[in-house]
Amino acid sequence: MIAMRAHSEIRAMIPELSIVAPATGGLPAAYGVCEALRAHQVYWAERDNVNEPLRFRQYFELEPGEKVLLVDDILRSGSKLAELKKLVETSGGEVVGLGVVIYQPTPAVIKFDPLPFYYLAKLDAHDYKDAATCDLCRRGEPVVKVWV
Repeated sequence: MIAMRAHSEIRAMIPELSIVAPATGGLPAAYGVCEALRAHQVYWAERDNVNEPLRFRQYFELEPGEKVLLVDDILRSGSKLAELKKLVETSGGEVVGLGVVIYQPTPAVIKFDPLPFYYLAKLDAHDYKDAATCDLCRRGEPVVKVWV
């Protein structure tokens, strides 16, 4: 993520740049990036239950045109960051880049081009269409759900 500082356009925005993350997983990464870049501040978005859209915490309001870097702990499908991007843009902010600690893209990962995208580590994800194509399933290994 240090490469963020090397990106000339982002580096020029740092004094006014804000970091936005989804609660709670993205907050440690957001505060780390904010401190490393000496960015303006951190905002976070949350939801009360899974059926509600993300919203900013009470009293958090972006300034019109505020430059924002989206940060999260992990990106698999990209759906949470896409929802966060939409929230920032409908709140008047401008997303200028994205960063995650772990990039583990699924085959249908959302692309955020042409925005700069940074990650510390990339893990290859495997998507098996059925048990017949999975080596572990053929050997009789039990299925383990690793995320919701």
